[in-house]
Amino acid sequence: MSYLKLFRKEALRHQYQTQEFGKSVIQQSHMLDKAIVIMFIAFGLLIFFALVYPFVSREQLNLEAHESNYFPIVSPVPVVVERHLNMDGSRINREQVIVQVRSFDAKSQLEQVDLLKSNESGTYFAMVNSGSTAQAFQTIAKVLRINEDHLFFFSLTGTKPDQIQPGQVVNLRAGSLWARGKVHSVIGPFQQGRINVGIQLQLPYEPGVLHPSADVRLELNVKRNNFFALIKEG
Repeated sequence: MSYLKLFRKEALRHQYQTQEFGKSVIQQSHMLDKAIVIMFIAFGLLIFFALVYPFVSREQLNLEAHESNYFPIVSPVPVVVERHLNMDGSRINREQVIVQVRSFDAKSQLEQVDLLKSNESGTYFAMVNSGSTAQAFQTIAKVLRINEDHLFFFSLTGTKPDQIQPGQVVNLRAGSLWARGKVHSVIGPFQQGRINVGIQLQLPYEPGVLHPSADVRLELNVKRNNFFALIKEG
């Protein structure tokens, strides 16, 4: 092969590589242009949503069950609670034996064992531990009254005026236990960040959420101002 043919072959190969490189550069330029357009569209949508739509966050408020939800189990004399005959959160019937206690008769100087019964049907919760002493009329246990509508009453703290409205969907949480419900009624005036509410729970729910000693939080969704309004307020 002559030098002239080799030169022409090399020149053609170089020209082909140059053309391929040019095409690659053009393709990369088009891809970059598309990426920039997509970025501007995404940024525009972000600005639009920030201007139009408010932020929704979840707020927690302190909730305390009202005494009207329960029937108290008491003794007119001091007793030692020997044992509870039902587990916390279990259902009991009217006139069912629920607690075994031991008392001291001052006249006969003798100890006697008594069995306490419930005057109402409901859900049982112990308030005094087994082996502990309960003073006269101290609450030994509480029975959550049966309520076909599953409507219970609470005292709510940490709220703002008009923040709680009938029909609002809320969650109740006590540790790992939870219940979903709806605000049925708002009762009485708003005083020092406290208000009384009726909440109708939806089945199924954990009875432990309604334990008289449970640390319960009420969760509700709160709509905040849009992003730029929040910046302006800050």
